Amino acid sequence: MISGLKDIINDFDTFILDQWGVLHNGGDAFPNAVATLEFLQQHHKKVVILSNSGNTHNFSYQRLTDSGIRRDLYIDVLTSGDHMRHNFKQGKFDHLGTNALVFGWGEGINGTVLEDCGLTSVVIEEASFIMCYGVERGTVADYQIDLDIAFARGLEMVVSNPDLVAMRPDGGLNLCPGSIAMAYADMGGTVHWHGKPQAQIYAMCHTLLGGWDNAIAVGDSLEHDIRGANTAGIASLFLTTGIHADDLTAKMANKEYTNDDDLVADLSREFDVMPSHYIDWFQVD
Repeated sequence: MISGLKDIINDFDTFILDQWGVLHNGGDAFPNAVATLEFLQQHHKKVVILSNSGNTHNFSYQRLTDSGIRRDLYIDVLTSGDHMRHNFKQGKFDHLGTNALVFGWGEGINGTVLEDCGLTSVVIEEASFIMCYGVERGTVADYQIDLDIAFARGLEMVVSNPDLVAMRPDGGLNLCPGSIAMAYADMGGTVHWHGKPQAQIYAMCHTLLGGWDNAIAVGDSLEHDIRGANTAGIASLFLTTGIHADDLTAKMANKEYTNDDDLVADLSREFDVMPSHYIDWFQVD
């Protein structure tokens, strides 16, 4: 465990930061977030925010500003939504057609994804594939009838945000599109994933930054942030106060650990990943 980024500041030239769970949880920036970003800036580090958000980087700019994080504190944002839009524009999904059964966030808050990707929202009987970029219904079970029909028709799914859950400002968890996509994949359906931990988004990040010598990814998801870093061959810093906080607490209740290293390693093995370092909060020291 490290106490803060000061312990590793000289080891890396590039810091790839998750957004939710590291900088904020949808509300104000965490108490140490701005000071830590300023610390990285003072040490002339490349900082990019790599976020599993189905929206574009422009949406993240505004969310970060609203949280209290200044635009000059990071080079840019790259989202899973950017990754998905890139693949549509490159023609990767031309074989799917343009008539989509849409799982979105609801009327008035769906953004520009259909326009950006050249798609039309249709009923399931007319759909040529599923576009999953939001969770309007309460649970995955509420989508099961549609998923059964889609699977019977052999429809493929494109998902813009692979996260299963995201933390709310009050510490609770919200369902994310990745949970629906995972259910469809478990049924045997074909799912096209975007964002972390896919190798392509790290390659896009590398290009965006003009390369790096030694990069470290910082995040609170073992499945996405740490696995993505492992896949990309870069170092990683796992935040224990994020979406796995309850998992760590539960493990401590069921088994006696002599130190935190063993606890974090035990949970990491369940995901078949291993972080280079871990810390409680994104902080300097």
